[in-house]
Amino acid sequence: MKGASKFLVGLLVVVVVGLVAINALFERVPPEVIGVKQASWGGAGLVKQDFEVGFQWGVTGYHRWYFLDRRTHFLLFSSSNQRYSDTERPALQIRTKDNNSAQVDVTITYRIKPGEGWLIIDDGYRENYRERAKSTVESVLRTELAQLTSEDFTNTEIRMERAATTLPILREAMSKYHVEPLDLLVRAVHFPEDYEVKLQQKQLTQQKALLARALGKVENQEQVTGVISKETEAQRKERTADWDKRLQDVTSSNLIKVATIEGEAEVYQRTARSEADADYETMIAEGELALAKAEAVRNDLRNKALDTKGGRILLASQAAENLRIEEVTLNSNDPNVPTVLDVSAMVRMLLGE
Repeated sequence: MKGASKFLVGLLVVVVVGLVAINALFERVPPEVIGVKQASWGGAGLVKQDFEVGFQWGVTGYHRWYFLDRRTHFLLFSSSNQRYSDTERPALQIRTKDNNSAQVDVTITYRIKPGEGWLIIDDGYRENYRERAKSTVESVLRTELAQLTSEDFTNTEIRMERAATTLPILREAMSKYHVEPLDLLVRAVHFPEDYEVKLQQKQLTQQKALLARALGKVENQEQVTGVISKETEAQRKERTADWDKRLQDVTSSNLIKVATIEGEAEVYQRTARSEADADYETMIAEGELALAKAEAVRNDLRNKALDTKGGRILLASQAAENLRIEEVTLNSNDPNVPTVLDVSAMVRMLLGE
């Protein structure tokens, strides 16, 4: 147990000593800053290098560290700002090219040039490089924006073009303080109140002129559209009439064909029906003739059959069967008188036998 305790105590001492050594031998550079290292004694002086984020070699007591903001810097000139600071200033007072005074709201972004943070320390600008950058920006903007007239300030494209041409000038002027501009935006322009009224009236007149030109273009386009519309309507009517004529021609041709077919069908129907009726009458006549001939043959054969002895017997038998005697007087004493119930005797009597 004692050995384990000694080991733990020893391990703790080593960790503490290691942390103290790391803290004494390394410096932590945060992500938002640029680290600049300087040897305090021994003649080494300032290290000509910008140190990036992370733990950097630096012996406590021997090295001195300076930290500069690596983030984007903002400088705002605005009429709403009534105080001075590193980032905010009142609006720029500009005398325009046509000798009018104007207050200009401007926003500019800049940063420390990559790899030149140590030069700010070396040139002694650590405490005032922002103020020097502000003074440089004010001087350049007053010179460059003064090249614009009052009307130029009201034109967005001209303002943006002037900002684009001013940016390289700012870059060159600010480079001696080891910073560089990123963007320049002219946000607003304010003129004296009486001139603002005149300017608004002038802008209103210009807008009315633009509106009049636009209305003229609209009227011209409406005329062109009207001509096109009339031409289109005329073409539509012409095409419609042409198609109506074609349709009428096709309809008439089809009606003629239908009438021809119907006439031919009627003639065929009548011809076929007449021929069928004639054939029917002929067949009826021939059939009746055949029936008459058959009837004649039947009668002839019947007569011949009845003319025989058997035929006469048949006729006598039928006559006896069909004989209706209203009253009979029988004489039982006369044997020559036959009984009516004896058909055979009646047949013999009718035949004369």
